[in-house]
Amino acid sequence: MDKASAPIGVFDSGLGGLTILKALQEYLPNEQFIYFGDTAHLPYGEKSEAALISYVTDIMHYLKSRGCKLIVVACNSASTVLTKAPNLPYEKDEIIEVISPIVDLISTQKKYQRIAVIGTRKTIDSGLFDKELKQRNNQLQIVSRATPLLVPLIEEGFSDEQALFPIFDRYFKDFDDAELIIPACTHYPMIYKQIESYFNHKLKVLHTPKIIAEGLKDLLDQNQLNNTGSKNEDEYHLSDLTDGFKREAEMFLGRAISLSRTLLK
Repeated sequence: MDKASAPIGVFDSGLGGLTILKALQEYLPNEQFIYFGDTAHLPYGEKSEAALISYVTDIMHYLKSRGCKLIVVACNSASTVLTKAPNLPYEKDEIIEVISPIVDLISTQKKYQRIAVIGTRKTIDSGLFDKELKQRNNQLQIVSRATPLLVPLIEEGFSDEQALFPIFDRYFKDFDDAELIIPACTHYPMIYKQIESYFNHKLKVLHTPKIIAEGLKDLLDQNQLNNTGSKNEDEYHLSDLTDGFKREAEMFLGRAISLSRTLLK
């Protein structure tokens, strides 16, 4: 198999990474994707740095063994430890993560200056968004907030306004002046509309999956790695197989999928 026809690996702790995968499938319909959801260890946002490094390393080695030409780290919490993981089987320019493309875009745009960042405790406590954005553009006014309750609510299917708005009252009380919210968790695209509705559509929630998909397309174009041959079926692997994940995944993707339980150790 030549490298261009090889699959692309995508991984997350569970359901959230499917928001990235769906955008990738739409933007790059000729590419095969191998998705790994580490459901045995979710949520990543509550795990230690050492645990995350171990999970990320094991998953990347698995995807490397499957011949994946590039890796998409579809998880903000996992993205925060990439520079600290010593034994990754992929080079930096073979990995697309979900923080750098967002920082590149927001730090160079002029439309939005008052920005809120929401994410898991791991992502927010890392300070990566604040630090990188301020280094690139010190005119930005940034407020960050850990919003850990949102992930389990989304995972359990509680995505209606009646369930979410009382939580938003607590998390978003300092966001009245914000012009843009960066959802620094790949679960949050599933509740974009609810967040914008909560603010009466007076601010915008950044559509992060589209940005990641565009970044991957650019990388494929630059390195002439676009698949021009036949495409194999996408694969979906979980470290722990549950009926709930399958139901939620098929509802979000809009089609039936086949899931495989894949143990890495």
